[in-house]
Amino acid sequence: MEFLSVTILLIAVNVVFTFIGFSNSQFYARFLFHIGSIRHHNQYHRLVTSGFLHADWAHLLFNMYSLYLFSRSTEAEIGSIPVIIIYMGSLVIGNLITLMVNYRNDDYHAVGASGAVSGMVFASVLLFPDSRMGLMLFPVMMPAWVFALVYIGFSMFGMRSGKDNIGHEAHLGGALGGVLLTIAIVPDYVNLGPLGIIGIIGLCAGVLGWGALHRRGA
Repeated sequence: MEFLSVTILLIAVNVVFTFIGFSNSQFYARFLFHIGSIRHHNQYHRLVTSGFLHADWAHLLFNMYSLYLFSRSTEAEIGSIPVIIIYMGSLVIGNLITLMVNYRNDDYHAVGASGAVSGMVFASVLLFPDSRMGLMLFPVMMPAWVFALVYIGFSMFGMRSGKDNIGHEAHLGGALGGVLLTIAIVPDYVNLGPLGIIGIIGLCAGVLGWGALHRRGA
């Protein structure tokens, strides 16, 4: 059970931090992702702390369930330290990209570990490209590399429509962070071919760039 230690620790920190946030509105407001506070008051800690808060129990449950599914096998394969780096790095990258895309919107705020979890999902895609994946939004099981393409397409549609409350920028940014960090930290464990890696990076970067242009033109 040693390989579960960091995964369980991350889940525990999320649960405790979120519970405190639910119990204390000032704590919640102080640590959520808020562009105005970051831009004008240099509160950069929000890029990290917001990833351990959640909007409600269902949001927390979905993210932690997804984290458990994908992080445990990844941690067993590459070890605890790389998982921590990928998780935290994906969280920060996802929030930085969200900040970039929504930079002019001082009122924009968000919470959730979705960027970090997306990074772990895509790290798993690189390590186990032929494994079968499926989540609540995609109940049909499919090869991991197909799942990645569907995920990117869903995020592209969500960014275009802007009609839901999902932080698609953070999801895509976290996914891109997970891919880049996994390649940088544990290249010997990556089983997806060069063309597949280039394709995923290119798609993520392209959709994010397109989304940023769309938001600025809106």
